Amino acid sequence: MDPISRLLDGALGRGIASAAAVSVGDGGREVGRLVRGHTRRLPALGDPIDSAAWFDLASVTKPITAALAMVLVGDGRLSLGDPIRRWLPDAASAGTVGDLLGHGAGCAAHVEVFRDLAAGGIADPRAELVRRAAREPAGSPNVAAVYSDLGYIMAGAILERAAGAPLEDAYADLVAGPLELGARYGGAAPIAGAVATELDDANGLGRGLVCGVVHDENAAYGGRVCGHAGLFGRIGDVARFAAAIVDTAAGAPRGRLRPEIVQRFATTAPVPGATWRLGWDTPSETPGVSHAGDRWPRAGALGHTGFTGTSLWLDLPRRRWVALLTNRVHPTRHGGSAEWMKALRRAVHDAALDMLDGAR
Repeated sequence: MDPISRLLDGALGRGIASAAAVSVGDGGREVGRLVRGHTRRLPALGDPIDSAAWFDLASVTKPITAALAMVLVGDGRLSLGDPIRRWLPDAASAGTVGDLLGHGAGCAAHVEVFRDLAAGGIADPRAELVRRAAREPAGSPNVAAVYSDLGYIMAGAILERAAGAPLEDAYADLVAGPLELGARYGGAAPIAGAVATELDDANGLGRGLVCGVVHDENAAYGGRVCGHAGLFGRIGDVARFAAAIVDTAAGAPRGRLRPEIVQRFATTAPVPGATWRLGWDTPSETPGVSHAGDRWPRAGALGHTGFTGTSLWLDLPRRRWVALLTNRVHPTRHGGSAEWMKALRRAVHDAALDMLDGAR
């Protein structure tokens, strides 16, 4: 793990983030873990972190949301072919639940609903966020893949209805509990031991240092529990989730997951030719584009990134993974950290492949 350690130390030294954690898995088990840095750099240096540090997973919430969908589909309580309007009658999209999960339902990418929610006076901000996401004008489904937070806000609401329980309870009962994951949604009170995200108030909301509460503004002001963002996890939680997916896909079920359902999610593309599957992305064939790097296998590969500086990539045939958690938006999302983060992800994956292939 020395090359990965040097990459993390270099990134933290350049100020890309204040904290980083990596887990590398092979053959369904973790073979390497590194944890570096401090909970924050500003306004004062925070405590050193260890494996118990909580990271805002940001959009890595999405594949975990998809895992809840896997369980509900396997139980027969939800069908990927269900029209969105079966569950959300006012939805603008004419697509299906599967289209939502694969970013093919024609939904807009993002709308700043949080500006209205932050103004106050809304009795149920969570319901209002879902209502606004559902009613936002949508294009025809299965025409173009548009990465959509709004689609996953709707997906989370549909999963609640299919499970007959609030999203956080359905996740806890059907995914986290059976898989022994500690990852959980943040609440109004900050999670102790979390690494900080943004200090620079990019959207003028007066939030100050965001630490232990969800960074994503629509989630923060829309009830904090959403399908697109809101989960916090430790590096061990993400590794355990990765192991569950690769093992189940290989025919060794974990928790409530079923191999045929995981494989269906991994191979279904609502928009032909797009990289998106159900809950997951796949690496681009175009050199220099994928955050997984150019050497990560293309066959059987799945992954996802998160805005705060998180990512998880899987190699299903070899039951491998690389999880990388950082807080690259600390102290600000600006200043080029997004491009530095992409370069770091690609370099970490290359170093992990060198390590794994050299050990064989």
